[in-house]
Amino acid sequence: MAVPEHTNSTKTEALRKELDALKGPWHSPIDLGHGVNTGDALAQRRFARRIKLMQIPENLTGKRVLDIGAYDGFFSFEFERRGAEVLSVDIWTDAMWEKFQFAIEKRKSQIKHKRIDVCDLTPDEVGTFDIVFCAGVLYHLRHPLLALEAIRSVTDGLLILETVTLVPFTHERFPMIGFFPGDEEAIASGHGYGVCAGATIAWIQAALRSAGFDKVECKYKPSMRWWRKMVALFTNKPQGGRGIYHAYVK
Repeated sequence: MAVPEHTNSTKTEALRKELDALKGPWHSPIDLGHGVNTGDALAQRRFARRIKLMQIPENLTGKRVLDIGAYDGFFSFEFERRGAEVLSVDIWTDAMWEKFQFAIEKRKSQIKHKRIDVCDLTPDEVGTFDIVFCAGVLYHLRHPLLALEAIRSVTDGLLILETVTLVPFTHERFPMIGFFPGDEEAIASGHGYGVCAGATIAWIQAALRSAGFDKVECKYKPSMRWWRKMVALFTNKPQGGRGIYHAYVK
């Protein structure tokens, strides 16, 4: 039996009012149902492209997935949509935690969540997972290699890692990483490190192997690399762009 159009319209209006009552902008375009999305058309296209670039397996039925740095839950919800049992972890701010909980409620999601720092991940704390997803986290960390070792300890199959990748003018094949004391220290210093703990492809691949992964593949290199290299040459400052890596455990 079809739902009357005026009923759908009422639900949409009520949901929009609840959404507007939440403070601050949303980071991701999350479909809340009834024609309501937390992002505009541009954000939806941008995140659809990100999903494609990540090369996430389409069918995750029966898989356990860990989403590190889940934020407002966009990728967590995508994993759930593909059939996975999902655990989302982050050190949420109160505002972002409220948004994540709001989305979980409206989507009637079964996603589990835990407040925990990435470096504190252990099998005893969270278990192990077929797929571990970590996007937009590594370059914020004071101890990125320590974080990769913690991530490896809870990975049983595949790690999908998206992070800022350093693009220097020369020596791109050398395993280099930019110094970054951590978010709060960098903001307080006022120096504007820019690419934070961005690392060259060579560093990221070597670090993943050092952390215990058996095979590492770079799935996506920063776009406009040669333009970034020229900017690095004339500014004497390495540039940064997003890179995507898949690391495997046998």
